[in-house]
Amino acid sequence: MLLAVYDITEYRVFEQFPPEVVMRRRQLVPKMKEARRLGKRAYLAYDTLYIDGNPVRA
Repeated sequence: MLLAVYDITEYRVFEQFPPEVVMRRRQLVPKMKEARRLGKRAYLAYDTLYIDGNPVRA
C-alpha cells in the first residue's frame, strides 16, 4: 500500500510599511471600525482610509 505524503506548510503574507505609515494606519483603524459599524464601506490603502470611496487622511 502506497500512501501519498503531502507537505502542509503555512504561508503568511504581511504588508511591511515604514514606521510612519504604520503609525498613521493605527490612528485610522478606530475610524474605520466605526464607519463599518455604521454600515459604510471602509478600507485602508497604504496610509489612507477610504469611507464610501472618499479618502480620509490621518
